[in-house]
Amino acid sequence: MVGGQGTLNTSKPVKTVGSYWPYATTVWDYINRSMPYNEPGSLSTDQVYALTAYLLSLNGIIKEDGVLDAKTLPQVKMPNRNGFIGDPRPDWKSPSSSATSR
Repeated sequence: MVGGQGTLNTSKPVKTVGSYWPYATTVWDYINRSMPYNEPGSLSTDQVYALTAYLLSLNGIIKEDGVLDAKTLPQVKMPNRNGFIGDPRPDWKSPSSSATSR
């Protein structure tokens, strides 16, 4: 979950929260839905923000004493935020666009 920055373009990429994930909000969502392992979804909102901040600080993305909340989380700039592209296939529609067209 920590490290790997600068390895994605190498023969042995290390895909971690800090090197691969494009959005901090995705980290928050993953922790919120799946942690802790033995009781997924049982953490409070504050605990999820605290764990997300801890992981981001370990990866050097935010300061160690950084504070995350609903306002600051989407403002976090992840190192690989520009490493993904949309699906260019003309016959593919995102689930969100097909749900709104029904």
